[in-house]
Amino acid sequence: MKNMVITLLSQTEVSKIKFSFGSMSVDSKSFQQVKAKVSSGKIKIAYNAKLGPKVAKYRYTHNTLFVGFKTTGKNADREALLVHECTHAASDIAGKKTLLTHSEAAAYIAQCLYFYYKNEAKIKKGAKPTFAQAVLREAWKVAMKAVSNSTLSNSDVQPLFKAIAKNPTYMKRHSQQVGYDGV
Repeated sequence: MKNMVITLLSQTEVSKIKFSFGSMSVDSKSFQQVKAKVSSGKIKIAYNAKLGPKVAKYRYTHNTLFVGFKTTGKNADREALLVHECTHAASDIAGKKTLLTHSEAAAYIAQCLYFYYKNEAKIKKGAKPTFAQAVLREAWKVAMKAVSNSTLSNSDVQPLFKAIAKNPTYMKRHSQQVGYDGV
């Protein structure tokens, strides 16, 4: 599983991810740092069947990426989910405390950018992704802005912040700080 993450973070599509808003900044260097920490074993990858095949979670308190699947199976959704969680790992490496809303916004934007770059040819021909979650729909809009201008304004990201605050997963804690403590 360690190799699954290292291989993913080595992909060209990951190297194209670049955006910033407020104090958050994500780019290819962010993911190369995660790749180095995974390679060295400072960030662990652990399978957890209880998560289910569509779930992954990074826990900064354990420096561990818990994954509910053993392989991505070249599935762009699973790969994008890992990019999302690796974005949290990059924030942990930076040791930067941030609002949960901002941390999740950055992770969702990175997830959507990966999905875009992975499917760029189809999307340029008119294919449109269908996202069940409002958070992903809003993140997609922001990611599409980031494709042409990597510096996002607060107004660009505000609808995503609102969607995160309304999401049942984040509703009670969206305004709390995440205490990323470094890896």
